[in-house]
Amino acid sequence: MVKSMAALLVAACFVSASNLTVNGDFELPFTTGWIDTASNLTATFTQATTFDADPNYEACVEVGTAAGYATLLQVVELPSTNVNFSVNAKLYAYDNHASAWTGAAVVLTYLNRFGSRIGSTRICARSTENPWVNTSTMHIIPAADSLWHAYAFNINTELGNLPGINPSDVQQIEVSLFDTTYHC
Repeated sequence: MVKSMAALLVAACFVSASNLTVNGDFELPFTTGWIDTASNLTATFTQATTFDADPNYEACVEVGTAAGYATLLQVVELPSTNVNFSVNAKLYAYDNHASAWTGAAVVLTYLNRFGSRIGSTRICARSTENPWVNTSTMHIIPAADSLWHAYAFNINTELGNLPGINPSDVQQIEVSLFDTTYHC
């Protein structure tokens, strides 16, 4: 039996400049500002105040026991790329079989004016066999461990890590909490 698991817990997810995300603190139901999608029936999307020691709500996205993905996302219009992004996240990815891999990530997908994906940044935890690597259009920021951490950066500065993206082409970002497990 192949067992693999990935989990993503997020306390707050903000794109600054007047906080462009809707319900970025998850204090309202996910139906306010967020879209959830999954490729299997074992995926779960949970809100609770018990994932972290603070009294605020956090979001948990888990793909479950079957191979596939689960994502909670929203698209944000950017007034410019000179905005700050910040998130508190706890990322966990584990697999116990060489023919499986997992990944849990907070993903910023950069979109052009037509809504087409032109690149991404992934703050992530991933198992050994996970194929995510840095490219000219994808920047990987590895989680240090499976504890809560604050991540923050300026979008324009982050785009400097993605030479395959022209910053002036970025008009929107898709902010997503993404969890995946793949069985080969």
